[in-house]
Amino acid sequence: MRIQVKSIEHLNQLIIMNGFTKTDFGKEIKLSTPMTIQITNGDRHPSPRTAKRICEVLKCEWSELFEIVKTPQAARK
Repeated sequence: MRIQVKSIEHLNQLIIMNGFTKTDFGKEIKLSTPMTIQITNGDRHPSPRTAKRICEVLKCEWSELFEIVKTPQAARK
């Protein structure tokens, strides 16, 4: 199972509405700029800890931004 961003557009809007650049946002959630950009572009999936930090910084509920999806390997078990 993995954590997936529900709407990349919504996540990026919240980042901007909270006054962050992606670089500043990455520092705030304690991630490197490349990893932050990959998550906010939908190329990578956040860890549970990172997803929680994102919600804390953006002051939103976890379920507003993320969902848990089954990976192909988990579906076979």
